[in-house]
Amino acid sequence: MAKSQDPRANHDAAGGWPALAASATALVGAGNPLTAAKTLLSVNQPEGFDCPGCAWGDPKHTSSFEFCENGVKAVSWEATSKRCTPDVFARHSVSWLMVQDDHTLESFGRLTAPMMYDAASDHYVPIA
Repeated sequence: MAKSQDPRANHDAAGGWPALAASATALVGAGNPLTAAKTLLSVNQPEGFDCPGCAWGDPKHTSSFEFCENGVKAVSWEATSKRCTPDVFARHSVSWLMVQDDHTLESFGRLTAPMMYDAASDHYVPIA
């Protein structure tokens, strides 16, 4: 199982300017900050989609900003332009992947091809 960062290690404020700065960093890190920022305007909106980062209730009167810092991070991870190609899995064994933290694994991006585990090589390989 992948190890996670200890949430107690972050001593910054949970809101305000530090949260805004962290949100901007997540959007830029996704590789397509303008598209991801535009997507955020649909989060928790009547004609949009529910936040993938939490269970924020659906209010009767929405505002343009119905998301938190974690919601921004979740949307930016989903809307990333980064792509995880079969080449990534050719370079890294499953044993190596299993000891990486969630942030490292997420940094590879979205899968581009269906993969299956090959026990003989301890790698994921593409399948048709």
